[in-house]
Amino acid sequence: MSSRALNEDIPAVLYLVPFLGSAVYGLYLWVQSGISPLLPTTVYLTVTRDPYLFIVGSFAVLVGVVADVTSSDQQSRPARLRSTADLLQSIAIASLVLSLLGAWYSNGFVDIPGAATDFILGRYSVIFPAMLVLLSYLMTISLKFDGLRNFKVLGVIALLLVPAVVYEVGKRDTAGGLAIALVLAIVGFGLILRSGGAGAAKDQ
Repeated sequence: MSSRALNEDIPAVLYLVPFLGSAVYGLYLWVQSGISPLLPTTVYLTVTRDPYLFIVGSFAVLVGVVADVTSSDQQSRPARLRSTADLLQSIAIASLVLSLLGAWYSNGFVDIPGAATDFILGRYSVIFPAMLVLLSYLMTISLKFDGLRNFKVLGVIALLLVPAVVYEVGKRDTAGGLAIALVLAIVGFGLILRSGGAGAAKDQ
């Protein structure tokens, strides 16, 4: 396998981690509770509310984005940023649709209000696609204020805030601290990637 093909395969595998992780964990819980015609609501909520599954899946996508963008040369990086941002939005839509279908299935494809309630209670079934859309936006946005043009500095500041948030917020709410830290990490990496794309665009 060539290095170019490998560079393309690694991000693709990483993008699948959230889906595969949720499927495997959900199937494990389903078997444990006894296989039934319908997915138990408790299984759906356990999977969609698991902070560690959320963190691992989001981190895998983030690493996939970094690997995807940095595998391109400086001249083609702006175009790669745009295509990766579009891909993230597609992943977000797929995640949203699968989560909605899972909630609907666990309610017997009949109880729509119950499915909507479970979907919202799932927490990370809403947060995960929203974060992917946020990251895709950060990768393509063009800020107009002079003081905010140095994306790399802003990205580094966001990353430096991560351990502080994990420590301070995590003391009160572990899951909340991890979620906020992950948002900062995504924002930080998004801004750093954006700085690379902006620099490449100026060189053209």
